[in-house]
Amino acid sequence: MTRGDISVIGVSGGARPFRVAASATRGYAGEPIGQNSTYTTGVTATNTVIVASDATPVIIATGATEYLVGIAAENMKVNSSGTVLVHTLSVTVPIPYCTRMRGKAEVQANVDTDTELLGRLWDLVLWDLTSGVYTIDDTATADTSGLTIVDGIPAKGTLDVTVDARAMRAEITA
Repeated sequence: MTRGDISVIGVSGGARPFRVAASATRGYAGEPIGQNSTYTTGVTATNTVIVASDATPVIIATGATEYLVGIAAENMKVNSSGTVLVHTLSVTVPIPYCTRMRGKAEVQANVDTDTELLGRLWDLVLWDLTSGVYTIDDTATADTSGLTIVDGIPAKGTLDVTVDARAMRAEITA
């Protein structure tokens, strides 16, 4: 991964501390951070955050448990051998439907003109990690995708997205 894959643009909920477990997948500043948990009678099954998976965030449905927490504001702490240590990670928390998160489009040639960008505004998309760095899918795939394309910079091949509040909430049982 690289530092600064995704940037937070404008107003946010600020950088807040979240716990990281020992030996977690290593994360870097600018990478999406998730939480993978379920709740039973109000009690969480997991108290730590993780580096977001490919093809997330999704609007949580039965069986889906990873949701978006925010964007890492710093690199995860590691020991001399590169193993992640137990620590508190500063994560910038987006405000649903408001905070813009900016990243490269998965296929930059698909959004390198105003006309192409206009055709993708308000599409629902996900993070893409297939290239080894976080990008933003530039092709809509499902109504349950948790990110909405709201703008972009065609000359730079970037997209701005906001997150749906439902993609920031863990699965619950009724």
